[in-house]
Amino acid sequence: NYAALIQQQINEDKQNLREKTVYGIQLTEEKLNDFRDEQIGQLKELMDEATKPNKKITISNDSEHKT
Repeated sequence: NYAALIQQQINEDKQNLREKTVYGIQLTEEKLNDFRDEQIGQLKELMDEATKPNKKITISNDSEHKT
């Protein structure tokens, strides 16, 4: 599951104290060619937001938000 992969990468990053970490998985050109133009635009917007300077990622457990 993708969320578990991201969580694992964040935990490894905390342990290794690397300066720059890449999260997620690489998309091949073949996979990108299968995307619609709208999806490519959404990925670009997501990348722009995710790479803004001074962003801090906060991870919370789902159980914290259940009532």
